[in-house]
Amino acid sequence: MLALQKKKWWLVVFVIALIVLSNTLIYRLDFMQPLPNEIALGSLIDLMIVIPLIIYFFLMRKKYSLKYMLPMALVGYGAALLIIPYGHLESYSFVKYIVLAGEGAFLFVEVYVIFKLIRHLPSIISHIRMTKLQVPFFQNNLEQSFSKQLKPSRLLDIISSEISMFYYSFFSWKTKRVVFNSNQQVFTLHEKTSVIALYIMLLHALVIESVGLHFLFHSWNAIFAYILLFLNIYALIYFIGEIQAIRLNPVVITNNYLYLQVGLGKRLTVPFESIKSIHPYDGPEKLSSKESKTVFDAVLPDLTKEKPAFEIEFYKPIEAKYMYGFKNKVSKVHIRPDDATGFYHAIIEKMK
Repeated sequence: MLALQKKKWWLVVFVIALIVLSNTLIYRLDFMQPLPNEIALGSLIDLMIVIPLIIYFFLMRKKYSLKYMLPMALVGYGAALLIIPYGHLESYSFVKYIVLAGEGAFLFVEVYVIFKLIRHLPSIISHIRMTKLQVPFFQNNLEQSFSKQLKPSRLLDIISSEISMFYYSFFSWKTKRVVFNSNQQVFTLHEKTSVIALYIMLLHALVIESVGLHFLFHSWNAIFAYILLFLNIYALIYFIGEIQAIRLNPVVITNNYLYLQVGLGKRLTVPFESIKSIHPYDGPEKLSSKESKTVFDAVLPDLTKEKPAFEIEFYKPIEAKYMYGFKNKVSKVHIRPDDATGFYHAIIEKMK
């Protein structure tokens, strides 16, 4: 089954690459010239309809609704602007207005949600200040505050993730890691690793790459160069936020819950009544793809990947939350705390 899934992924990637490559070459090979203007319509259909349909039916149909076809079609139109020479697109200017209408509808929904956020902002801030004494993580507090005032949605999850990323990147530098009350115990995950140094190295490499690639691609296609520059800046902000989220969010143990947040990307709240056992990890260094889907990996990335110190098993799967509202049921936690002995005894004591 796993081999079939990998084969499906590779087949989809191959087909998409073949479609994009063929549509690119047809406009650039001399022996194909001159081309009829109708060829642009075929390319638009390939990039805006055929590729999104392939992605949806082969990779997304069982998990996501058809509404995600619109963003994929918009990406396809952006690719069409880069691939199809302008002269061939003149006859199909109406496509631009269809895309603009779709973007307008999408922006209208975003503006509506943002308007509701602004309207409820005083209540949300008040709720965050009250709940931070019970829930130790900013993103948990933010999501709980949103759910009290607004109807849950994927767009709201995306906004919550973006706010959290910008908060940790720009507004958390004066924040100190604290224990909110005497009933909480905290255990760090990063102090005996090189994860901060690893991300700083990535930041340096990304800055150098951003400058070099921008000037390189600008001479070929200015639009593509600025898109790549924007993505690199976004990645820089994400890495800075990831560093701060790792520093400021240790493992927190309260009377009833084990709170885990690993950077910006994943969170898990475990009731102690759901924990079946905790024991030293003696499994393989690398799990199979199927096994990794049921494990919440709280071991931070390092220059050399370390094995988990402990494996925590649950009686039944618990929902883990990931960035942008993605969720998954997990039945185990792999973790490597800095104070392994203290963490183990704290968990055993709470399980009693």
